[in-house]
Amino acid sequence: MESDLEKHPRPLSESTKTEHNATAAANELESQAPTLISHTPDPQLVTNHQAVASRDSLPAALQEAAARTEVTKTEKIVFDDGPIPDGGFGWVIVICQFFSQMATWGMLTTYGVYTSWFIQERTFEGPNIQYAWIAGLGVSIAFFISPLTSYLCKLLPLRINLLLAQIMMSLGYILAGFSTQIWALALTQGLMAGIGVGWNFMATQPLISQWFQKRRGVAMGLSSAGVGAGGLVFSFTTRAALAEHGVRWSYIIHGLVIFVMLTPTTILFRPRMRIMNPKFKLVRIGMLRNLGLVFICLWSFFVMLGYMIPLLSIATYSTLGVGLTQAQGASIQAVLAAGQLVGRPGLGLFLDAWGRINMASIFTFLAGVTCLCIWMFAKNYGLLIFFALVNGVLSGIFFSALGPLLSEVVGLKDFSDSLAIIWIVTAPITLVAVPMAFALNTYSTEVLGRTGADIFQISIALAGGANVVAAICLFMVKRFQRKDKD
Repeated sequence: MESDLEKHPRPLSESTKTEHNATAAANELESQAPTLISHTPDPQLVTNHQAVASRDSLPAALQEAAARTEVTKTEKIVFDDGPIPDGGFGWVIVICQFFSQMATWGMLTTYGVYTSWFIQERTFEGPNIQYAWIAGLGVSIAFFISPLTSYLCKLLPLRINLLLAQIMMSLGYILAGFSTQIWALALTQGLMAGIGVGWNFMATQPLISQWFQKRRGVAMGLSSAGVGAGGLVFSFTTRAALAEHGVRWSYIIHGLVIFVMLTPTTILFRPRMRIMNPKFKLVRIGMLRNLGLVFICLWSFFVMLGYMIPLLSIATYSTLGVGLTQAQGASIQAVLAAGQLVGRPGLGLFLDAWGRINMASIFTFLAGVTCLCIWMFAKNYGLLIFFALVNGVLSGIFFSALGPLLSEVVGLKDFSDSLAIIWIVTAPITLVAVPMAFALNTYSTEVLGRTGADIFQISIALAGGANVVAAICLFMVKRFQRKDKD
């Protein structure tokens, strides 16, 4: 940033030459960093430049001090040299993201298998709803801490953030194996593992959009398919480990697996965008003037409600509602995950080919229809397998479409801050979604006197209705698309 003073230098005293040299050195270092060249003008920097230019009436020493302050204290967003690759090393990022999501969110989805086991085996004393709160805590804490993790991701190198997240989640699972009271399980499986998942996600979620533009939907879909792959694999391993080794060793084994799987991704992940002089921001409320972002927040809120209920209660519905075995319940959970494995990259293709907002709205609506028209009447193993497959294909739309949808309404420089707002909006509903479903099931049993699969009808209707409302909210985003895309 060059001021009028730098164009027409005035004689400086010895006391100000030191400041002048420090500023010049900082500018020279910045110019020599080929990976820190910004191709997108920062409005804040333009404003600051105008402010510096207007200080010509100030003494020379004060002008130099002001210029130095702008250089050293202004948060600056910079990009690697060259256009967005849309391939190349970006595919390595996609593969890393696949395994990262497999080990984090994919592992987290298997808690439904644990819940079914805990309830049937009476592992912990207390009402069944306590397990629902742990499920909600594990997901919601990942979103609640997003302002802090977003700041840490700007402040610390990417690999440091990923390593700390990796250690946190692995320890959460390992220590959960030693939990003998429900509060200890909440602190480990819920709080620690949830923080690890959220930290990892905030560090890696923006990367796909930095490496892809035209193929962004496909890349995001392929990477987010790791959640389905993790749910598919770990549903079976969780059920087998519980049957063969018990709760303790099941958690310990999975904690070690998480650490091993995340190690190569921690090494290979690489960003194309960096933040210089980051500032902590709780939430940039001013961004909500963007109505496109507001409607995406509403979509996120309702779609997560419709996503969480079947994901974390389908195994319990199968065993307690329909009367199937634990093995069959785990198989249904695995088929739902297999649907996500196929659906997430498949949906990404549709998003890029026929419009991200239109197709994401349709898929969200159809996910609600599967709950209202299939799950509501599924009272045998075969029909539940069919529902799990179809709903799994459609319900993963949030994670495969969120990044591409955000890029329709905000620029890359605002991407992380937009994600932080969405996580804050979705955190409360992810905390209470599964407890709400369990509370409705209790109401059906104790007040309405329902039994069997009929106990779950109100919560199933809630999941389906939430997806329908989410689809309507997302369709409204079309009116607020950006004309210039990054």
